[in-house]
Amino acid sequence: MNTKAICFLDTETTGLDPQLAEVIEVAVIRREHDGSESRFHTLIKPERIEDAHPRALEINGYAKDPSRWDDAPTMAEVGHQIADFTKNSVICGHNISFDEGMIAANFKRAGVRRRIPYHKIDTVTLAWEHLVPMGLDRLGMDAIRDFLGWSKEGAHTAMKDAEDVLCLYDLICRSSAEKRESLGKYLKIKKIHDETEEEAPWIWDDPEPEKIGRTPIPEV
Repeated sequence: MNTKAICFLDTETTGLDPQLAEVIEVAVIRREHDGSESRFHTLIKPERIEDAHPRALEINGYAKDPSRWDDAPTMAEVGHQIADFTKNSVICGHNISFDEGMIAANFKRAGVRRRIPYHKIDTVTLAWEHLVPMGLDRLGMDAIRDFLGWSKEGAHTAMKDAEDVLCLYDLICRSSAEKRESLGKYLKIKKIHDETEEEAPWIWDDPEPEKIGRTPIPEV
């Protein structure tokens, strides 16, 4: 099991109900056991946009520029690529059961007789276990970005969210004891500066915390 790849996955959808909502964007960052990484990203053309929730379309950017989806493939056309890219891996996401359920329901409606891997890691659980004791009071990804001082530019696009899932996983599960201690110190300093509305200095070597764990990755 520990030799499997990890696929950091995020979807953007037209709503919250898997039986009605469509997946309109998927991003996956696949990390192999040897540390090498590759990416998969696609927009997916909605076929029942009239059933979409308006708020969902505002959040994921469809309402702002629906023309981006004009030439996108349908789920029937791209579903097998998603299944192939995530094959033989453990999937990781923020509330990953939601993404898994959405993809499964959309595969079924599109006639894609495949599935993404069952084994999964949920960064909501990791945040509850490791960041709530440090002062995190909400478990949404935007709340975590605010708590850690990460940028929210591009949030609620699938690749940005997948990238931040990867960074959160690395921060919690792959950091050294020294780095975790530094995180605790930083959060204490940040809390003081937040209360005084002054910008907190970043005390780690990397001056851009939102970049931690990110390196250029070839796209598929």
